[in-house]
Amino acid sequence: MNIIYHCYGSAHSSIIAAAIHLGRLPSDRVPSKEEILALPDFDLARNDSLGHIFFKGRDEMGHAVYTAGMGSHHETVKRLLVEMIRLNGYNEESFKFVEALSTINNLAKLGGALSRRYGLVMIGRPLAAMGIRQSYQQLVELVHKTKEDVKLKESR
Repeated sequence: MNIIYHCYGSAHSSIIAAAIHLGRLPSDRVPSKEEILALPDFDLARNDSLGHIFFKGRDEMGHAVYTAGMGSHHETVKRLLVEMIRLNGYNEESFKFVEALSTINNLAKLGGALSRRYGLVMIGRPLAAMGIRQSYQQLVELVHKTKEDVKLKESR
């Protein structure tokens, strides 16, 4: 199974979800701002990384975990990717797309926009991390649900 966490720019919510999924961030507590900022890819995506899929690692079950930035048209991009998967002879059931942006609050989104879109990294990055901390439980729930969905799909 290939799990692709996606958000607007692959800089914040998808990065955190993948880190939780892979055990790089805890699922039993809210990490500190420093733990979030220490992730090597948090808030570092560039504008030209939209549409790219980034391998993050394999989980405890051997599933490949990726992140992707799909911009504001994530449903269209997802449909396109599924069509490309089919056209290339792969089973679309071996891919799970997980939208992570809806799990974070407006503070995280504002911080992300200030940092990535407007270049105000010194202000935006800490705000994004603060917003992520406030939304962290929703991200943990998303990851747990994703893992359960994958287990259920594989048991069929």
